Amino acid sequence: MSITLILSTTIATSSAHTLPATPPVASVRAALASAMEPEEDRTPRLDVPWADLPPLRISDRSSWLQEATDTPDASSNHAGNKSFGAEGTTRWSITGNWGVDTKDSGNKEYGLGLGVQWFLVDDFAFAPEIHLWGFSQDIEDAFGGSLDLLFQWHILKGEGWSFYGDFGCGMLGTNHNVPADGSQFNFTPQAGVGITLDVGQDRRWIVGVRWHHISNASLYQNNPGRDSVMVYTGLSLPF
Repeated sequence: MSITLILSTTIATSSAHTLPATPPVASVRAALASAMEPEEDRTPRLDVPWADLPPLRISDRSSWLQEATDTPDASSNHAGNKSFGAEGTTRWSITGNWGVDTKDSGNKEYGLGLGVQWFLVDDFAFAPEIHLWGFSQDIEDAFGGSLDLLFQWHILKGEGWSFYGDFGCGMLGTNHNVPADGSQFNFTPQAGVGITLDVGQDRRWIVGVRWHHISNASLYQNNPGRDSVMVYTGLSLPF
């Protein structure tokens, strides 16, 4: 019995030295509570240089990416994310026209035009137009319509404006002869200059002047021809 008591005492003493002490219940609860705290509420570590920075949340990163995506390019505009006159853009225009015969100021022309501008390269466009015309003449007034195939080159551009030149030729048909001693079918070579001014929302006010010639290229017996100085104004809008 004495031997049994001695062995029991020895085992108990060895266990006390080899097994770790059970932590108190309060310490376990504290550890679990610390692990369950939100990351932003924990005390930052001071042994790393970024310890005092706030944690990066996924929502913050998403908002930064969204702001970077929404930032407009300086070279773009509101309508098509391309600057005015950029290659591949298309616009359309409506204009009112008035001209006077350089040889006889009593001969005048009045027109309403609708045009399209396809920019083949930057600042250079194919710009066909259709017009309805009225002609006042000494003998007999006339009215008709024309198809004009023009090209437009914006030579100078600034912030909200451009200066351009245009040129081309068209075909004109009228109900009476134009000029009065000419023919009802004519060609209309023309050339001029103009400006565009940005008036907001990618709309542009147009003002221009052209030399506007009317003749039948000697297809008929009489070909007196008619030269007019024509001014026009209107609006250019994006598609």
